[in-house]
Amino acid sequence: MGIVEVFGHRGASGYRPENTLEAFALAFEQGADAIECDLLPTKDGQLIIRHDNYLSTTTDVAKHPEFAHLKRIGVVGWQEEREDWFCEDFTLAELKTLRATERLPELRPGSAKFDGQFELPTLDELLLADFSAGKHLILEVKHGGYFAAKGVPVAAILARKLKELDWRARGIRLTIEAFEFKVLEQLQRVCGPVGEYVYLVDTWSEPALNTEAANVFDGISFNAEMILGPAPVADDLIGEAHARGLKVYLWTARAEEAETSIEEYYARFILTGADGIFADQPDLLAACVRDMS
Repeated sequence: MGIVEVFGHRGASGYRPENTLEAFALAFEQGADAIECDLLPTKDGQLIIRHDNYLSTTTDVAKHPEFAHLKRIGVVGWQEEREDWFCEDFTLAELKTLRATERLPELRPGSAKFDGQFELPTLDELLLADFSAGKHLILEVKHGGYFAAKGVPVAAILARKLKELDWRARGIRLTIEAFEFKVLEQLQRVCGPVGEYVYLVDTWSEPALNTEAANVFDGISFNAEMILGPAPVADDLIGEAHARGLKVYLWTARAEEAETSIEEYYARFILTGADGIFADQPDLLAACVRDMS
C-alpha cells in the first residue's frame, strides 16, 4: 500500500472557518499534501470560495442591514428551496464586506472563536497566495448545472481565470472536481489540460458509470460512507476503480465522528487503499499516516 495523501477539506476546517485563506494556510502548515476549496460565481462574474450558494451559515450577512433587501426564496445545491441570501445576487465588492463564520459553532467552538475575522476569498487570491506556491490545489465547482441553467457559464469563468493568472509559473498543481458528470466533462473541455479531473460520487446508482468515468476522467472521489458505512456499495469499489486506471479519493474524515480512538478511526480510512483522503483536521490524519507508514 502506497502512502496516502492528506487533503485539507476546505482547508483545516476543524480549526478555522472553512474556505478561508487562513484555513488553507493552516492546513499546509499542518502537513496537508493539498487543500480543497469550493467555487461559486458572483453577480459580476467572479469566483468566490464558498461551499454553498446561500450565505447565512458561513458568513455574517444577517448582520448587514444594507443587504436585507437581497434575502429571498431561492434554490440551493440539491434543488431545495430556502429563504436566504445567495452569492449570485452579490457583486464581489459586496461579498468582500462580509466575514466568514464557523458553519458548525456548537460542534467546533474553537473555530467559532475566529468568527468575523476573515474575508471571503476569491480564486484569484488563492492562486496568488504565498502559501500556494509549489502546492496542490483541488478546486471543486459547485452546482454547475444549476448555474448553467441560469445562464451563468461557470466553466468559462474558470477557464478565463486560469488563463489570466500565472499559476503554472508558481509551481501550482491543479485538480478540478465536480459532482455532475456532464459538468465535469464541460469543465474538461473548456478549461483543457490544466490538471487532473476527478468525478465526485455521493451514491452509486449506476455501476456502469465507473467504467464511463475511467474513459473520461483521471480519478473518482467517493463518499466514505459508500466504502466504510454499514451497507457498503460493493466489496471492492476502490479496487475496481484502480483496475480501471482511476485515482481514488475518499471524503470526509472528521475527528468528531470517531466512535473509539482517533487512531482507529483514521486507520479505517487509510487501510482502504485510497490514494487520498479529505480531512477536516489534516494534522491528525497526517500523524496517523506517518505512524502507519
